[in-house]
Amino acid sequence: MENRTYLPVDGEIQTEENIGKYGESVAAYESVLAGEAWPDNFWAATNLNRRIKEILTYLLRDKLKINEYETAKGVLSAGFIEEYGLSKLVEKAGRPSEMMEGEFTYLLWYVFPEKQPSQKELTIKVYDEVLNGQRKAFPRGYFVRGSDVEYKAQVCFRHLCEDILKLDREGICRTFCNSGGIKILQKYKLKIVLDIVYESLFHLLSAAYPDCATELESYFHDKRLRSVKGGK
Repeated sequence: MENRTYLPVDGEIQTEENIGKYGESVAAYESVLAGEAWPDNFWAATNLNRRIKEILTYLLRDKLKINEYETAKGVLSAGFIEEYGLSKLVEKAGRPSEMMEGEFTYLLWYVFPEKQPSQKELTIKVYDEVLNGQRKAFPRGYFVRGSDVEYKAQVCFRHLCEDILKLDREGICRTFCNSGGIKILQKYKLKIVLDIVYESLFHLLSAAYPDCATELESYFHDKRLRSVKGGK
């Protein structure tokens, strides 16, 4: 059998001690590893998060003696999931929309909660993956479902303006205060926020950069005046 760096090296696991620490979750998990089925109602919604946390903590910290996040991240793979009977945990935990198929790092957040990225960081992760071609598009419903769609749209837009285009406040207003801004959004695969979340560039800019509101109002007011005069 192939040697793996994450196999336990300290002999027998003290099952009774761990059952006392983690409750019946450890006993059920060890039974599953021995070939038995999960007990009935084991994954009831009221206990779901606790079960996942207890099993993963037991497996990583006690059984495999992995106490560092980066080490755990390095061994977590589809093969690891299969070898250690974690498929049911993957199913029950539910893959966040920001995680691509085959990414399992979200499971580690149960054991290392301090390593869980913020919504801003996750949103930027998704947008960067769209830009670099790792994703063909944003996850289905990413800007439709949930109460945070406007926040995610603003995070992506600010990331585009500040981190990718390197625009200062004046440059942002100047660049997106005209129809050319729509072409830029399209080029950088962000026009979806105008198609779904915001009615216009004005609304997007006003939401993402409220301090530009006065300048935006003035620009669009002047633009309307020019349009009216041109139509006479």
